[in-house]
Amino acid sequence: MVSASGSGGRGGGGGGGNGMFGRDLAWKYCSPVERNRNGTICNFCGLLMKSGGISRFKYHLVHRDPNNNTKKCLTVPPKVEGKIREMLHEKNKAKAKKTTHIEEIQAQLRGIMLARHTHVMDEDDDEDEEVYMYPVDMHPDERDGD
Repeated sequence: MVSASGSGGRGGGGGGGNGMFGRDLAWKYCSPVERNRNGTICNFCGLLMKSGGISRFKYHLVHRDPNNNTKKCLTVPPKVEGKIREMLHEKNKAKAKKTTHIEEIQAQLRGIMLARHTHVMDEDDDEDEEVYMYPVDMHPDERDGD
């Protein structure tokens, strides 16, 4: 049930104001459910979704749910559906870019860590003794040559 003020006790006026609602433009197409952080009510068809939050609500509007557990909104205007579809597309592009960036950083870190665990020559030493750098967390019993 929605509170009389429409805020649902979540910080912000209902429908795209400030607080949580200002973070996602889709909030102007639904109402929050009082005392249910993830509940929404569709402004077009009146469907009450008790869980899933704004992400699931967007899938409701665009008739595309990766989990196939969201009822489709049959009364959403095509213009609104297009806006939400574009939002989801942009979010997926940003997520893919972030994943690629994280994978690149991980590859760089693996290269750095591998370089740290190679044989190095001590240039200050007159003898041609090799020094091996062991990982800090390696137990002494695991080291070969001891």
